[in-house]
Amino acid sequence: MIQRLLFLITLYACAYARGFAQTSDYEAFVQRGLTAAEHDSLEQAEEYFRQALRLSPADYRNALIFTNLGKILELRYWRSLESSPATAGSSPSSREQRSAAQLADQALENYTLALNITPTYVPMLDARGSFYMKLKNYAKAAHDFTTILDLAPANHIIRNHRAYCYVQLRRYDEARVDYLRVLEKDTENTTAQLGLAIICQDTQKLQEAIQRMSNLIDAHPDDAEYYSVRASMYAEHKQPELAIMDLDRAIQLSPDNANYLQARGYLHQQQGNRHSARVDFERAARLTNSN
Repeated sequence: MIQRLLFLITLYACAYARGFAQTSDYEAFVQRGLTAAEHDSLEQAEEYFRQALRLSPADYRNALIFTNLGKILELRYWRSLESSPATAGSSPSSREQRSAAQLADQALENYTLALNITPTYVPMLDARGSFYMKLKNYAKAAHDFTTILDLAPANHIIRNHRAYCYVQLRRYDEARVDYLRVLEKDTENTTAQLGLAIICQDTQKLQEAIQRMSNLIDAHPDDAEYYSVRASMYAEHKQPELAIMDLDRAIQLSPDNANYLQARGYLHQQQGNRHSARVDFERAARLTNSN
């Protein structure tokens, strides 16, 4: 996220270097905002950018200011969640909940203001669409990704993003079309391959889902997540022994992953192996508490 913010900052700085020999108050505030953002002083950067907007509210360059404001507010949103008591196991106050919600709303508002000025600028569409996706507003994210694909149909990253949104919306046919189109141009694209396997699982084509995951594992035998995904498929297919074997391998590859341990613990519990289940649950709890 920080890298994407710095990309926009760099882009903005280059525009100034090319186009302006003298520095007005507007450019001075923008430069101060860029410097503050580079030093991670996000609230100060926001204030400088807003002062620039107040000085020249109709300037076309405000599109990049709005985008940078959106990035800053998005970063502050995620940090507010990380620092809230909820991450420590307690419930955040209503004031904290409102504060996080306000930051998210303001980030989206600034992305939208940027797009009102330059509605076909792909990095801005990507910024808003990606934030919508992270907020699990999959319909709006898919809409932004569709706009990007209308402009740049060969963008496989965005097509995979849209397919993921379609899966979350249970628009499986559209998701499948997107994943297959990616694979037409990039046969080794693991994101699309995994996506097709998940679609098969969600649509109760479990044997095909398992076969697709097996193909991925054959090609990438050291990827713990693939074993974990196939384990969930085996469990759903009423093959707990095979699921446990896959989780054994996933834990061997990623021994500090509490989720894998918990999943194996539940399977041991279902199998009546209480001792092994307890060992997995206790180890998962220690890992969770240590983080």
